Amino acid sequence: MMPTASLPVGPVLTRPKLAALPLVAGCHLIAPHLAPTHFSDYEVFTELGIITAIYLITDSDSRIRWLGQASRDDGLAARLAEHHRDPGRRAVFATVRALHLHDHTPPDVLNAIEGRCADQLQLRSVMAPRRWPASRTWQHQVA
Repeated sequence: MMPTASLPVGPVLTRPKLAALPLVAGCHLIAPHLAPTHFSDYEVFTELGIITAIYLITDSDSRIRWLGQASRDDGLAARLAEHHRDPGRRAVFATVRALHLHDHTPPDVLNAIEGRCADQLQLRSVMAPRRWPASRTWQHQVA
């Protein structure tokens, strides 16, 4: 796990950038959950049955702090619980949003979607040392 002190601060999440994210998932999208959910309420994603997702975490100033993916039998909530166990992340992370994808979307497709989300949000150049998968195959993967 990345030490909390090195958590990069990304750009402010704007409505236009947020609104564009569901299109990135293409035919793999089940539902966008773009209304902010308080980070401490992450277990709501269990109730929604989300197994596979791209998730976005912002701080109290709406700055992007994390973009990640989850695809596991215990679901998105279990991945978020790992973040929640870190006191530093718990102190910084304020809200979470998710793109609910088809269960167990193939890893190469999930990687391409996550990479394209990073591109859309313009994270690659400002959130070092965080890195995201390449998105070159994205258009082919989501068609």
